[in-house]
Amino acid sequence: MPPTTKRKSAMNPVAKAELGALRECTECEESKNVSNKTYARNNKGLRGWSTVCRVCQSVAAAERAGKKVKPRETKAERWERASLIGEMYQLAEMNRNPQRMDEVTTFLRDEILDELNPERSFRLFMNVLKPLVAGWREPGEIHKDIITGLLSPHRRRLIIATRYSAKSTITGMYIAWRILRDPMIKVMLISRGAKLASRMLRSIRKVYIQNCPMLAHLMPTEDCLDNAEQFQTPQSAALTTGGATLSSFGVSSDLPGYRADVTVADDVEGPSDDTPEKVGELIEKLNELHMINPTGEKIMLGTYQTEFSVYAQYAEKTDEEGTPVWENHRAVMFEDDADGNLKSRWVGMFTDKDAVDWRRSVTTRAWRLHALLIADPSILNERPLKISDIPVIKMDAKKGIGPVKIGRTSTVANLPTWGAPRGDGWFWGDPGDENAHYAQTVAAIDPASGLAARDAIGVSIVSVTPAGFAVIRHLEGVRGLTKSDNMRRCAALMKEFQVKHLIIEELSDGFFGEILETELITIQYPMTVEKVTTGGAQKGRRIIETLAPPMGEGRIVIVDKVVDSDDGGEFVNQLTRISYDGTTGKGRQHDDIVDSLAHAIAHIKGSITSDITSNLEALEQERIDKLRYIPLREGGLGGNAGDGESNSGILGRPIEADTELSMAELLYEEDLVLTGLTARRDALQEKVQEDIVLGRAPLPDVQSRLAMLNGTLKELRETKMI
Repeated sequence: MPPTTKRKSAMNPVAKAELGALRECTECEESKNVSNKTYARNNKGLRGWSTVCRVCQSVAAAERAGKKVKPRETKAERWERASLIGEMYQLAEMNRNPQRMDEVTTFLRDEILDELNPERSFRLFMNVLKPLVAGWREPGEIHKDIITGLLSPHRRRLIIATRYSAKSTITGMYIAWRILRDPMIKVMLISRGAKLASRMLRSIRKVYIQNCPMLAHLMPTEDCLDNAEQFQTPQSAALTTGGATLSSFGVSSDLPGYRADVTVADDVEGPSDDTPEKVGELIEKLNELHMINPTGEKIMLGTYQTEFSVYAQYAEKTDEEGTPVWENHRAVMFEDDADGNLKSRWVGMFTDKDAVDWRRSVTTRAWRLHALLIADPSILNERPLKISDIPVIKMDAKKGIGPVKIGRTSTVANLPTWGAPRGDGWFWGDPGDENAHYAQTVAAIDPASGLAARDAIGVSIVSVTPAGFAVIRHLEGVRGLTKSDNMRRCAALMKEFQVKHLIIEELSDGFFGEILETELITIQYPMTVEKVTTGGAQKGRRIIETLAPPMGEGRIVIVDKVVDSDDGGEFVNQLTRISYDGTTGKGRQHDDIVDSLAHAIAHIKGSITSDITSNLEALEQERIDKLRYIPLREGGLGGNAGDGESNSGILGRPIEADTELSMAELLYEEDLVLTGLTARRDALQEKVQEDIVLGRAPLPDVQSRLAMLNGTLKELRETKMI
């Protein structure tokens, strides 16, 4: 007989809809996100979710089993503590009633120190310090992972967290908590640079200890070490060999001679550590960290910066028996729900919509590294730029007007794909029916290797629509017979498309821009040329990180004639084969056209990442302003032009000569007046009718007021606008 399997009952749609929603536990009165981890479903999911959270259910189960359980804290008790914390800071600010201050601080400090559960003790401590943290947001699910890593008894803890997770803030609180529990402890703080490390030390010393009355007994005295790099508690200074309580160093600092009970390495890796060789050098520097604290605690926190991350290498490190040397903790900001939608694990900082926006605005590589915490070197060989992310529109590229707003469609464009990878192709964009002049037109030139005739000069001309879409109007790899031919062609393109701003990648010789400026003067189209440098950044990575986010949001579109040209084919060949390291599997390829496009998009980045709705509202306001003082008979809004003429306004009265309102604005105001008066009239009529039904005589003043309102409304409705 075949083995039977237990079939899971389907979740009730009503219960499923509650996933992720906040629900208040009826026992502890805490609000938590509904999930299988916090609430159990009743009757196999057929009747929704329980009203009691999982923690309270566990406590109740333990009590039924006869176990001693510490009662859960009620909301009233939490409110009482919050009021004590507020009172403490208020007393400190007023600087009076020292006896009451001593009572409050002693109570709060003893409550934290007497709590046997480390996590609860630390969270109580965080509540005491949160009034000192600017822009405090209540911790979310992601911080449980960070706190678990900090409080783990393992000697070596590795905590990898998503960017903007407040890990450094929580770590600073953790160090202050450790000092409160043991004023004799020695903590060494290491960061990428000495300034970054001293910043955390300063927040612990000058924000927490100095400003929290509960920690006043830890303030350094005159006999203590106290400077920008270290400080000492009075308890430690009382010992001959006390040493610094907290020290801060950069990862490259000279550390011999120092000792520590706990070493905390926060953000020791930077974006510049982007090759295996550089990461190897960083690991050699970190070896000293382990030598000064061979038997103590080591905590390393950070976010993957590159695929060769030092954190990834530490995570994979094992001893002779295959046991991981470091205990790994991951704190991811976003996770997928049952339907595959991104859900925030810190709702106080990021909503689910913010998660989607973040994903769309960064490259796949950045999302994997900084959000999903995936450090996979194989991504460096991926080619993330696809032509399917660039909608195609039909329009005259040489005209100075274009569509206001452009949408994506699922309609395949019957245009050549020019050897793009299988499955990648063009799609038509929806330009709509409304056109307007471009907000700006820019061009960018990549001179390649110089002025040699054999080297193509990449040229991109891009215009920005009022809604914030970048329209690729022209792409060309200029390759004339002579250097002069190349210059004349580049200058002619600027004039033909009425380019207002030109960006040129500066070469070592520095002459390309000067020669082109001279040619522009010759053809009577002088313009300012902006020279830019790449700063030594890897070209492939720079291009991808510039183009991928706006392409993913559909904010870069291309004209169909450009796609159908030979230069369009060269552009596709370059775009779809570029990787993060700037190479393909067959070796380095030409990238002059796509590189020039990246420079152009980088210049207009602010315009194409702005809010579309706000841009359209600004455009509409601009149109209204232009029509404001045009007479009605000429198709305007009829405002006073200030030339002695006037238009009639409400109730036939002329608009005053110094009015700032247009006819349209006055009509809008009149509509508001009519609506308000009508509402007041109806309310009074309802009151009179109520009095009649109840047998009460309506008040005379109410009846007279009602009659006046009816007369005013009649007058307004009968008045004709001239």
